[in-house]
Amino acid sequence: MTAQEVLNEYLTFLWQQFQHDWGWMSNPWVLWLIVPELLYLVFFTIKWMVLLAPITIPVMVFKWPTNKQSSVVVEDKDKFFNN
Repeated sequence: MTAQEVLNEYLTFLWQQFQHDWGWMSNPWVLWLIVPELLYLVFFTIKWMVLLAPITIPVMVFKWPTNKQSSVVVEDKDKFFNN
């Protein structure tokens, strides 16, 4: 399989899973009962963290070295700092 085919299959799988989740959460009996909705929301969050890991982990790893904060220069005569 080429990279394009793999990406296409992955996106198709994500779309099918989203449609399944949307359909399950749209059931009328689930909307009236709060507990099943909240439990499925927890499951939904964990499930999508796992499903999106092939996308989010490389983005976080490649972006991580650029998240360094610049050092702040503090002057001794700062009127707000010394009060």
